[in-house]
Amino acid sequence: MVHLVVGLFIAFVYLTPTHFEFLMWNVFLALLPLDFALIAISSRLKVTQLSFSILWLLFFPNTMYMITDFIHLQYISTALDVRYQYFNYSVLAAGIFIGVFLGILSLELMMHRFLKKKGPWPSLITLGIVSWLSSFGIYLGRFLRLNSWDVFTNFDMVVYYMKTSISRHMFAFVGLFALAQFAILVAYHYGGRLLVHLAQQEQEEANRAANDQGSEISEN
Repeated sequence: MVHLVVGLFIAFVYLTPTHFEFLMWNVFLALLPLDFALIAISSRLKVTQLSFSILWLLFFPNTMYMITDFIHLQYISTALDVRYQYFNYSVLAAGIFIGVFLGILSLELMMHRFLKKKGPWPSLITLGIVSWLSSFGIYLGRFLRLNSWDVFTNFDMVVYYMKTSISRHMFAFVGLFALAQFAILVAYHYGGRLLVHLAQQEQEEANRAANDQGSEISEN
């Protein structure tokens, strides 16, 4: 269903007159970390798990990168008093939220697989590290126009840009976006755990009610 929604969104953007054709590519890139995570958690081979975990981490910033796509609102005006703008806003917001959700979902899958029963602190530390690394990746992509696959096609250039990117501007951007991502990831992570807890409680209550009903029938 997730892949179907992504496919339908890409088809919609392709077939309708929007200003955001770039969303097709960005949403596709945001889908890759989810696929990499699914392969990593389902494989029994350590080599495959490690390889696709690295690919997941390398492509994960493409998901949170889409938060910065709100910058494209400047090209269509920020006013909402024109009906046509409702369409542009809804398309752009849908693409961004889909991309961010795909990234969060992939992270939750990886944490559930590799940090299960590790306690709260490893999860929080992981969320913090991923937020910082992702923010640095977003900076390299937004301002230096690097892509995830440049690591494979032009590794020397990536290393050079990483060295030359050190500046106050970089630290300010990475720090602020890391905090923003961390807040989003923590809210989703513990909100999801709350939903799981509530679902378990409902299941326990249903099982208890079924057992009580079975006991009454046996007594009769």
